[in-house]
Formats: sequence, C-alpha cells, structure tokens
Amino acid sequence: MKNRFLLIAGGGKFGKKAIKFAKKNNYNAVIIDNNPNCLASKYISKRFKDLPELIEYYNQHQKKEILFLESDISIINKILKEIKFFWFIPVVPIHLTALIVKNFLISRNIQIDSDNITCKAYSEKIKPDLLLTSPIKDGILYLSYAKEDEECPEDCSGPPNYCPTFKRVKPITITEYLKKIFDISENFNLLRNKKKLIILIHSYQLMPGLGGLKGENIYSIYNLLRENLSFLKNSQFSLIVATSCNCHGVINFYKSGDQRFLK
Repeated sequence: MKNRFLLIAGGGKFGKKAIKFAKKNNYNAVIIDNNPNCLASKYISKRFKDLPELIEYYNQHQKKEILFLESDISIINKILKEIKFFWFIPVVPIHLTALIVKNFLISRNIQIDSDNITCKAYSEKIKPDLLLTSPIKDGILYLSYAKEDEECPEDCSGPPNYCPTFKRVKPITITEYLKKIFDISENFNLLRNKKKLIILIHSYQLMPGLGGLKGENIYSIYNLLRENLSFLKNSQFSLIVATSCNCHGVINFYKSGDQRFLK
C-alpha cells in the first residue's frame, strides 16, 4: 500500500465532512459520485470520468490528493481490485457492504435474490423499540435507538451507553445486539450445516457525525468469500449482510437460487 487511502462513497454534505477527515489525518482519498457538481466536488484535486484513467494516474502520482470519480457507486467492486483502502466511508443512501458482497457473488455467477421470508422471521425476533419501519418485502431491516420522528444531530459522537440527545439509555450497542440475535462472534460466519452465511461489519466513529468501515475488514470478507467459493457455488444458501454502529444498523437478507430459508 503506497499511500494511505480512503474511499468516500457519495459527495454530499457528509462526503464534504469525509474530505475534512481525510485532510486532517493526511489521507489520500477517492470520492465516487455520479453528480459532477456535488458539494464535495468543490474540494477535489482532480476529476475523472473513466476508472482506468484514475488508476493510471494513481499509479504514477503518489502525492496527497482528493480524487473525484464521476460514476455510479455500482463500480465500487472494480475499484477494490485496484486500490487498497484504509477506510471506506459510505455516505450514500444504500447499504454499501451488501452491495459489495452481492456484486462479488453475482460476478462469480451465483444468483442472489432478496429474501423477504427470512427477513420477516428475524423482524419478529428483534425488540420492537429498536426496529424502525422497514421494507420487509425487499428483505431489509433498519435498527436504531432513535425513533422514526427523531433526527440525530450531525455532530453526534455516537456514545455506546447513553444517548445525550434524546436522554436514552442504550444497554447494548446495535453491533453487539446483532451478534446476539444472529449468535455470531466474527465478521464472517459460514454455517455450512445450516447453509447460511452471515456477514456483520462494524462502522467506526471517525469524527462526530461520520462513520467508516475498516478496509481490512472488507478485504478479509473478500478473501473468505474466495476461499469458500466452491461451497457457495454448489449450495443453495441464505445470506445475511449487516452493517452497524453503536446506535444504528441495516440488514439485507438474500438467498441464492430459488431456495428459501426460515431459520
């Protein structure tokens, strides 16, 4: 890894905040956004519309810069092959971890579909006061210590035990709660006997109001998927992908092929 790099997925106001984090901590950064005039675009060093051009530039110029790639976020897996990132900062309205995992499996000819049946089964296990209104029909659950009509401040530090904004005790972080719900302890959990793969990534507080995923965790998931590719290609399995922090979490439920799993 020639230089410290972070990937910022989204160039809105939180993408702008991520640039502040990058500059303060001496990181190179790549921002991805399909809007060439997004807020973060005002703070970039150089912009690209073509990924190979960005990669060529990266390989030839090793200096601290904020590079901008005008592209849809679906290109993220191609970037992962070329640049190793210390941090991923997802500030787009999609579940980035789930997109990465799904793209990887689909690229290996493994059919992945949403699983609303397993999603519904788990929605009934989660404490009602932690479960936000979720599109169960799409196989997605949202968890939060905040309520539907509450908005967390943009400079929140995400303390683990108590919410000072809404004066609310948090007896367990959402990450630890999901570990209990799924009965897991690792990021990558392949339960071969149950034909179930559960991936849980923790989002770390980088600065008030800004979270990030460790690059080493994402690349570890990549490596473990490769190591178990033969099993995944030859099995119908249930896939659960979750990303969470102290206060919030999102879970996508999938199934391979047309098999449905209830447990």
